[in-house]
This record gives sequence, C-alpha cells and structure tokens, in this order.
Amino acid sequence: MQTEAGAREVLTVEEFLSVSAKINYQLSARSLKAPVLLSLVLGPAQCDEREQAILLQAFRTIQVGYDQDRRRLGTPGVLHPLRAAAVLARTAPRPTLHALLAALFHDKEEDLTEEELGAERFGRMQAEFATLGALMTEPERDRMNSAIRWLSNHTDSYSAYVGQLTDHARALPELLHVKLSDRIDNTFDVHLQHPGVSRYNFYRAVFDILFLPRFSGVSMGKFHFMPDSKEGTMLLSQLFKNTILLAQLRNHQLDTLDEATRRLFAGLAVAGIREAQWLVLELFNTEYAAVQRQRKLLLEVMEYCAQGGIDSVREVNASGRLDGMFVRFTSGTRAEQKQFLVELFEDRESLAWMAIAFIVVFASFLNDQSYTVQGIDRSGARPV
Repeated sequence: MQTEAGAREVLTVEEFLSVSAKINYQLSARSLKAPVLLSLVLGPAQCDEREQAILLQAFRTIQVGYDQDRRRLGTPGVLHPLRAAAVLARTAPRPTLHALLAALFHDKEEDLTEEELGAERFGRMQAEFATLGALMTEPERDRMNSAIRWLSNHTDSYSAYVGQLTDHARALPELLHVKLSDRIDNTFDVHLQHPGVSRYNFYRAVFDILFLPRFSGVSMGKFHFMPDSKEGTMLLSQLFKNTILLAQLRNHQLDTLDEATRRLFAGLAVAGIREAQWLVLELFNTEYAAVQRQRKLLLEVMEYCAQGGIDSVREVNASGRLDGMFVRFTSGTRAEQKQFLVELFEDRESLAWMAIAFIVVFASFLNDQSYTVQGIDRSGARPV
C-alpha cells in the first residue's frame, strides 16, 4: 500500500517543505521578485501572459492584505494561500485561472476583513483588488467572487460548511480543487516544525513490531519530538476535518468529479496517512516505547477496525475506545470542541488508538472506492 499511496501524492512531505521554503525565502527577500514567486507557485503549470499579469496583481493584493501577519504556528499569513495555489497548480499541467484565483483569495472574507486589518490597510487592499478586477472580464470577476463567497465559512460548523461546498461544486468545480488543496496545506503545516520523521518507514516498523520476536523497538535517532499540545491539537483537528471532507465528497459522488478533484482527493488521503504515521512513530519512539505494548495496541486497533469500528459513526462509549469521537468533534461549541481535542491529545493511549485508526480510514478511502464513514453529513456526525 505504501508504494500505491506514494504514487498518488500530489506533493510528498519533502517536496512540500522545499516549495514552502522557496516561497518563504522570496517573501522574506529585501526586494521581492514577483515573476520568480509566480514561477515557484505555478511549478510545471503554464499560463499565458494575460493570466500571468492577473496572477501577479493577485499576489500584490494578498501581500497588502496579509502584510506581516502571522498564522497560529508563526508562519507568514500570506504563505498559506500561496502554498494552496502551489498545491493546486501541481495537479494539472494547466490549471484554470479562476481556480488559482480562488485559491489565492479563499480566506479573503474571513482573514482580510476591515475588522482584522484596520481601515487603512483594508482600503489599500481593496484598491488593489479593484485593480485586479479591472484586468478581468465580467464573467471572470463574477466567477471569482462566487468562489470566494462559497469558500468562506459563515456556517456554525465545519460539517455544514462542507455541505455548502457540495451544494455548489458541480457548477464551480474549483471549490473542491481549492478546498482539497487548502486541506493538504493545513495538514502538512504542523509538519514544518518536525520534518525529519518523514524519512522513517512506518510500514516496516509495523511489520517488525508484529512479526519479529526480538525486535528492539522503533529508534529514529535524535531530534524527533512529540508535537506540543498546541501543535498536536491542531494536527488532530486537521485529521478530523479531512475525514469529514472526504466522507461528504464520497457520499455525494464528488470525489471523481474531474481529474483534478480525483487527484487531490487521493492526495489529501495520503497526506492524512503521512501525518498520522508521524504521530504514531513519535509515540512509539518516546512515550509508547515498549514493543509488547505497541504490538498489543496494533492488534487491538486492527480488531476494532475489522469489526466495523471505522465504517460508521458510533455512540459515545458504545463498545470501544474510539466510539463517539466524531460525535464529540462535531457537536458542542468551538470551545468544547477544542477541549475535546486537548483531552484526546493528552490521553496518550486514546491518542495512539486514534492516530492508527486515522491511517486505516484514509487508506480505506484510497483503496476502496465504495468506502465512506456512514453517519457523517452536513449536520455533523450521527450514530448509525
């Protein structure tokens, strides 16, 4: 499965780190070379001169908007939309202009508001945005603005937000292209703090744990650390959201809407596998180090999955350790959701179970075209 999954990656962790570093280097240069930045974002994709001029103006607009603002992990705010566009650009030799613009502005109505930026910066950004619009035809402007509107989350829950996207995806396929690219970028974002573990073979480690009687344990050397609580809860949130997105797309038969969606759907599943593997390896390397304990854990989670534990949403404490996890994630206030993630991350045994189960869930999405998690829809997660 590792070879098969690897062939479906839009970007490997290593490629993502390289692209991110190169884009960030250009952003931090004393004199930004916009054409170089454009070439880094586009990668192998091709755009004509008119499209390049529009994209360069889009860059100027988001640079004014984000300025020196930082994301929660400390990375430049403008880096995220640029990387999301870079992920999308690598799904096809010639991505559409409206898809790239939607990627660059997908957080505009949430992050680049007058309340967030202040009147002066917001005014400058809106002037740049108006200049961008003047370079486009009216149908192009209308389509870009529609995509920005539907990509903005003004709902009460992530599940309802995904439902909003599925409602409009057939008319605007770029909604799925951008949201899947956005999810891939968010999933890998925490990994920027811990890149080294990606070189360790997870599946070899699992085989050795299960079948080698004298296996001495996972040892990845120095400089490998569990994410801290903030990073860990953010990563868990990404993995839950990825599952909700993949399940709803599969439920609405949108995972194969077009080639770009198909590739990005598979790419997000692989990204989820890679990040969950990283979390399991760090647990095995540090706080879950006894091989006998690891073997027992793997066999218990395997039995839980074989008995249908990952096939549908279950009631809290119905029969197994992971029952009710999606109910708790999708119900309650944001503060309650955050508290649930903190508790899950700090409970190392439940965390290990959940991380392994995520690997099985994402691998199932990849390898079984009929697989989904029953009970996940726009209203949240309901026991089946």
